[in-house]
Amino acid sequence: MVETLLEVRNLSKTFRYRTGWFHRQTVEAVKPLSFTLRERQTLAIIGENGSGKSTLAKMLAGMVEPSTGELLIDDRPLAFGDYSFRSQKIRMIFQDPSTSLNPRQRISQILDFPLRLNTDLEPEARQKQIIETLRMVGLLPDHVSYYPHMLAPGQKTASGPGARADPASEGHRLR
Repeated sequence: MVETLLEVRNLSKTFRYRTGWFHRQTVEAVKPLSFTLRERQTLAIIGENGSGKSTLAKMLAGMVEPSTGELLIDDRPLAFGDYSFRSQKIRMIFQDPSTSLNPRQRISQILDFPLRLNTDLEPEARQKQIIETLRMVGLLPDHVSYYPHMLAPGQKTASGPGARADPASEGHRLR
């Protein structure tokens, strides 16, 4: 039986902003949208510039609150702000990893943060998991001490926030 991983029901986003003292403008960034993503399925969201692809991805990742609609992950309704559950299931992988990595943090610090948030691992076990994650994505254990600017673009993507450092995570990735 194929399991439903993600279900989106009538999800939409409308932005309202002021254009003067007494005037407000409304922009419908994402019109009501529904879809289902099942196990072993790939879903591509395509569209022109300004069609709402990034806004949709941000709503799925919990970065933007939807105006209407419902989001279910593994048949569980997901409320905006439920980051502990959401971060175990959905990860963003940015097209330009340089913009998603803190240039002042070493790779070990970047990968340690989600482990501290989502697991009860001790520091030693987290470090071991980080090294294992680096190996899984083709990087060396020495890369833990590197800063993002010291990595090639593909290495930045592999070591960024979308990397699966959390052993309990069954995260689904958004590109």
